[in-house]
Amino acid sequence: MDTPVSTTPTIAGSRTPSAFFTSRAPTINEDFESADDPKPIPDLENGSGSCPDEKQGVDDNIVEWDGPNDPECPRNWRMPKKVLMVLTTSGMILSVSFGSSVFAPAEKVAAAQFGVPLIVMQLTVALWILGFFAGPVFFGPLSEIFGHVVPFWLSTAGMAVFQLPIALGGNVRTILICRFFAGVFGSGVMAIVSGMYFELYESTSRGVALGLSAICINLGATIAPVAGAYLTYDASWRWTAWTTLIITGALSFVGIFTVHETSSRMILRHKASRLRFETRNWALHSQSEETRIDFHDITHRYLTKPVRMFVTEPILVIITLYLTLVYGTLYLSFQAFPLAFQQRGWLPTTSSLPFIAVILGILTAWTACSIFSLTWYKERALHTKGPTVPEWRLPPMMLGAILLPPSLFWFAWSGNVHWISQVLAMYFIGLNLMLIFISGIAYIVDVYQIHANSAMSIHIIVRSLISSSFPLFATIMYDNLGVDWASSILAFLCIIMVPAPIMFYRFGHRIRSWSRFSFSTV
Repeated sequence: MDTPVSTTPTIAGSRTPSAFFTSRAPTINEDFESADDPKPIPDLENGSGSCPDEKQGVDDNIVEWDGPNDPECPRNWRMPKKVLMVLTTSGMILSVSFGSSVFAPAEKVAAAQFGVPLIVMQLTVALWILGFFAGPVFFGPLSEIFGHVVPFWLSTAGMAVFQLPIALGGNVRTILICRFFAGVFGSGVMAIVSGMYFELYESTSRGVALGLSAICINLGATIAPVAGAYLTYDASWRWTAWTTLIITGALSFVGIFTVHETSSRMILRHKASRLRFETRNWALHSQSEETRIDFHDITHRYLTKPVRMFVTEPILVIITLYLTLVYGTLYLSFQAFPLAFQQRGWLPTTSSLPFIAVILGILTAWTACSIFSLTWYKERALHTKGPTVPEWRLPPMMLGAILLPPSLFWFAWSGNVHWISQVLAMYFIGLNLMLIFISGIAYIVDVYQIHANSAMSIHIIVRSLISSSFPLFATIMYDNLGVDWASSILAFLCIIMVPAPIMFYRFGHRIRSWSRFSFSTV
């Protein structure tokens, strides 16, 4: 099991949080730890990421934050430092998602070159997404133990390295295997970043940062078919891998200067190590160093933690299934949207240009969610005594849930009118998909807070496992049913999910009270 966190978050010892953070500090259920779990391991030095007013620890040898303005506390970092880190890490998410779908326009060309059926080359996209299933189960939980930076760079380096055999590969087997492992390593970035942002920001600003990372998950995947079409037909399909490598390499170079450790556990450990040599007091240590973590702890507590959360958390299950449908709809659109315009007689390259409308819809959704966080949400937070309520994230999700089905029906049944009608429908599909996706990601992080990396890990695992099959049946589905009925089926499925965010907005606080991992505001 995982360590319970007291109703007033502390860093080490027993200290009083600052008034600023206390007004919004979350609480966790008392029954979090079972009686048969004798050796608890603290998940973080500080559950809320806040810095306390003063040191009141019972042990003067425990190294803690130096008050509420400690410059080493991530939430006290200068704004430019935070912004640059968010831009770089979100850019890396964009690179991962770009790589996932950039090969889609090259599938027919590569299949003809290697003399294999099209379904075989369609595995290139499916296997990359399937790789998202394998990676987070390790990267997410391990980032809670060993800090955020090391798993982040391991993930980034692994994805970059596997672009080389894809670009140089002389057979289908090499391309498929390396696309899978690129997805495995790339998924680590997605699993870790949410925990980074939780440490960096309080709830209002965190909504904007999480929104940016959420749109990058889908923005990269939406830009990629446009770029992939021109790279394939004007250069070579191998340039889809070279381009992914160049983007990842450039962001990695920037990240050397902008990505820093945000884990409170690791920052305080490093601080204790530094102070031992500066003061020659060898008894100084951080609280996490008082508990030894062995291989059994890692395998039985942390690596199984995402699965345990998914089995026992109804909020995580339902939100994950909904976002999986949204994510899968986006990947199906990579087949449906070009097909719809090719049926109008457009060339393969120009038929990918309407994706620009989806991109504009995604950017509009992030702008709308950011304005929502900085106005309505912020106003509620400032005028509420006690912690913020995770369900306050859900109004944009409810709006997107209501408007997405009509947008899909609009696209489905406007194939015989002017092409601008379908382009406009694509804009609203992108907008509503992202209203749901951004709010859903922020809601998961707000509900599970210090367990956000594990929650996001299992979310990505389930989402990717299901979505990886979508590119395989997309062509068959749209060839047999046509754009109109295939898109209508997606609309009907989205109608079924409309009550989910409304139900959580109304009853979420009660559902969270049953949880062993989520934070309670009661």
